[in-house]
Amino acid sequence: MVCIGSLINRVGAKELRQEVLYDANDRGKALTNAILKHFDAIHSIEEPNDSEIEKYLLMDELDGLNSDTSKLGFRKGVITFSPSSAYKCERELYFKVKKVEASFVDRFPYQRRWSRNGSAIHRAVQRDLLYAEAHLDAPQFTVVRTKTTNRPAWEKNIRQVRQFEHNGQRFQLYGMMDGVLQYQLDGTKIGLEFKTKSTTLGVIGEYKMKDAQADHKEQCVAYSLLFGLDEFLIVYESLAKDSWTKGAEAKPDMRAFYLKVTDEDRNRLLDKFAAVTGMCYTNELPRAMVEKCFFCLYKPHCHQVGKKVAA
Repeated sequence: MVCIGSLINRVGAKELRQEVLYDANDRGKALTNAILKHFDAIHSIEEPNDSEIEKYLLMDELDGLNSDTSKLGFRKGVITFSPSSAYKCERELYFKVKKVEASFVDRFPYQRRWSRNGSAIHRAVQRDLLYAEAHLDAPQFTVVRTKTTNRPAWEKNIRQVRQFEHNGQRFQLYGMMDGVLQYQLDGTKIGLEFKTKSTTLGVIGEYKMKDAQADHKEQCVAYSLLFGLDEFLIVYESLAKDSWTKGAEAKPDMRAFYLKVTDEDRNRLLDKFAAVTGMCYTNELPRAMVEKCFFCLYKPHCHQVGKKVAA
């Protein structure tokens, strides 16, 4: 026998979930379209030579050389994690905390140029954002400024550390992010995570890329814990471009995805960090996640440990 009241409650809950989902989809489409149009707009005009912005960027780069973290509020003896480690294997995090020696990775010259190009694009994007807010008639986004120094809210300008107590464990999270933007339509603050792809243009196409990468989304969850943001735009730019002669028919070289971080997302990541923290104190080796081994710098040590366990 079905209780009518219970049935109505379930139907109501389902309708509410669908309504929330539709709202998130509409919001996501609006923001992803806005950020792509924003970048296209600044690259559609003859960019002026703005010496003030260029000086600003040089000063920002000079300030970024300061590696002093003594005033950030680190707690001595407290295990530290970073946003970039949010998606990593728990065993890799364990080895890092235990200061296990990482293996040396000898890169080929083309791989170093690959990394160099990606880093250079990040600096160019920062420049684009400052030029856009200064020289577009109606910029859709502006860069948030820091309260104390009035610097752009990105990278080392906003690096910080925050302590957490979760599931009986104490740990801290330290990091910085690509930027915090203000959406001009409603004044909300949006986290920006910018990524590059270097192989082919098809990598960011709709066929191959259905959503932002899981590790990039988890990184944003960590940023949410660190900076108190709920909404993020994860933007990908392909360093490979379509033929110069394609003009208006050229395939898009940028994709954008929207992420709304929930309390459930944040708690899940806190659970992970707390679990690793506890295992570090009890010397309990976390299980290995084979699917995350490719970029791990502790593979030789992990394999050696695995052999001992098997024996």
